Amino acid sequence: MPSTPPTWPRSPAGEAIAFGRSVGLDMATMVEVLDGAGGRSAATNDKFPNHVLTGRYAAGFTNTLMTKDVQLYLRAVEEEDRPSPIGAATGALWESFAAKEPGADFTRVFPHVEGA
Repeated sequence: MPSTPPTWPRSPAGEAIAFGRSVGLDMATMVEVLDGAGGRSAATNDKFPNHVLTGRYAAGFTNTLMTKDVQLYLRAVEEEDRPSPIGAATGALWESFAAKEPGADFTRVFPHVEGA
């Protein structure tokens, strides 16, 4: 297995960017997409104020779909023989949440993490 590049940040975005670069994606494009999609933090800008704090939990995307998407990423990483320690932990979290509350809105992950 190739060693982890020493310069990429140990964060989900950093891990995703490192993987993307390893399969030929342009870093600037990836950063632009990540920043536009959630780099500003959709969690703090939308999900917490509108779903978590209100208890509404109706963002319209299920934990089952999130689990599927994370697993697709992890399979791609494995096929490229790249490291994904944060991805693996993320996958385990979503699998646990989806098993406990199948089909729940993905914003309910916060109470799941808290143990509620």
